[in-house]
Amino acid sequence: MMSGKREQPAGRTRLYRAALALSLVLASFTLAFAQPNDDLTVLQQDPGQWLMPNRTYSGWNYSPLDQITRYNVKNLQVAWTFQIGVTDQIEAAPLVVGTTMYILTPKPNTLYALDLNQQGYIKWSFAPDMPGLAQAKACCGANSRGFMYADGKIIFNTLDGQLFALDANTGAVIWTTQVTDLSLTETTTMSPLVAGHNVIVGVEGGERGIRGHVSAYDLDTGAQVWKFYNMGPDEEMGIGPDFKPFYPTPDSPGTSTWYGDSWKTGGGAVWGWFTFDPESNLFYYGTGNCAPWNPDYRRDPATAPGLDQYTNAYCASEMARDATTGNLVWAYQATPQDAWDYDLPAGQQLVDLTIDGQTRRALMKPARNGFFYVWDAHTGELLHQPIKYTTVTWADHIDMETGMPVYNDDAIVYTGTETGVVCPFGIGNWHNTTYSPKTGLIYFQAYNTCSTMTGTEGEYTPGESYVLETFGARSTGPGGWTAQIQAWDPATGEQAWNIKSNQSLSWPIMSTAGDLVFGGDNQGAFRALDAQTGEILWSFRTGSGFDASPISFRGTDGRQYIAVIGSKAPANSVVTAETAPDNTGRYTRPGSTLYVFGLPR
Repeated sequence: MMSGKREQPAGRTRLYRAALALSLVLASFTLAFAQPNDDLTVLQQDPGQWLMPNRTYSGWNYSPLDQITRYNVKNLQVAWTFQIGVTDQIEAAPLVVGTTMYILTPKPNTLYALDLNQQGYIKWSFAPDMPGLAQAKACCGANSRGFMYADGKIIFNTLDGQLFALDANTGAVIWTTQVTDLSLTETTTMSPLVAGHNVIVGVEGGERGIRGHVSAYDLDTGAQVWKFYNMGPDEEMGIGPDFKPFYPTPDSPGTSTWYGDSWKTGGGAVWGWFTFDPESNLFYYGTGNCAPWNPDYRRDPATAPGLDQYTNAYCASEMARDATTGNLVWAYQATPQDAWDYDLPAGQQLVDLTIDGQTRRALMKPARNGFFYVWDAHTGELLHQPIKYTTVTWADHIDMETGMPVYNDDAIVYTGTETGVVCPFGIGNWHNTTYSPKTGLIYFQAYNTCSTMTGTEGEYTPGESYVLETFGARSTGPGGWTAQIQAWDPATGEQAWNIKSNQSLSWPIMSTAGDLVFGGDNQGAFRALDAQTGEILWSFRTGSGFDASPISFRGTDGRQYIAVIGSKAPANSVVTAETAPDNTGRYTRPGSTLYVFGLPR
């Protein structure tokens, strides 16, 4: 733990609204002379709109709207619905720009524009041709996790690696370009990021041995501006004079920390969330698991495990790059020589924290390896000892001098030898986390599951599975809980509250200025929690699952609304008289529907 206090935002609701009104008036005079996407920066200040995943560049997934509060949320009711017509799980949250709501479906990736003046009347829809869809073998479903608005355009990816810019008013194609190599089974499932004049995208495919990369495209034309990999030679990674990691790093880390040329199939895909800081011009993202999972293929077998030498930079890492040039500024490897599928897809939040009397620009993230990290956003320095938010057996703690984890030898993976029980396993995915500046707390889901692992043998074939690891039965870790929603104070490292459950939770969550946290569970219930205590204040059962974050927006009538998509993939479990009462099959069926909730008039 550490000393510190939360830094509260200056001003309250009335001051905020006055400042917003002034800023919008000024913007009307200045936008004609502004640089591209100055309008996006201004529009983010309007709490009534939702222009990108997690609402703003800072990644908070927080709505400043406060008409719906913990005192009146019990009166929330359905205002209108929209049948999306997809029998699959939908992972992209809606957008709201002006009087239009936009929805993006998974493959075959249809985009809808809905008129908020007419409760979801379809203004236009767009279904692109996807000639490469047969080659797009996405790891874990055919999903798209987000899209965004900028400069009068809707920017989105298709599963087969096409990047589109559509006219936000008409749906007409402005430009399109291919951003993946389908022969390697690179796919695009994450949301693009528009930063300045660049549209930045990443690729998925770590389970098939791709070499993860990010690339930027001109917002007006779609022409490629730059492309850099997460491992490999310095010039291919964007490593130059700007690269100044806080912790000791060998020269040419993208090759020197890999055995032979194993970096060429090293994984490190990019499929979670981007965060951007306009002040420093840095954008942040986490990289995926190392490939293959069996680390014997990435280290010298004669000296294995060689954890200090063969760290395999930079898979399972947090990355900071310059948004204009793409150059790497700092990187922190959360799980060196990752052998346990410890991707870092969760969102990262930018927030100013007061720590030991000093205000620090912080970047924070609950990582899939079971640790909650808080870094200096400019340097990558750990601001306090990373916190175990679940059962962790692969490492004891993080060495604050080196930034390296102190490993548990019993968890190291070798070919043909089963590990001891490794915790966590299969926790903390891409589901949205949220930070509330009103409470000063970060909220996220956590799992308490474990497994054993054994390395296997195989060869790399482009486009085919390249995992080379088997797993024992999944078990629940100690503590008597399987899943939780947790609330933490990032300044002090103290947990404020948690909700325990023996059911697997699927809660992309959002917080609001009404002291509420919204999310759904795997039994089809969409809920509102008290952000201060975690108490369940309201619940509505939709009969479906929740894989897309809720959003909040101001309707054309000036009232606050909450929107969420309930969805479920085609698999349908059979329910008999003997089926357990709490089995999810009793509560959910496949399908997808948009629900919009509001208070009674």
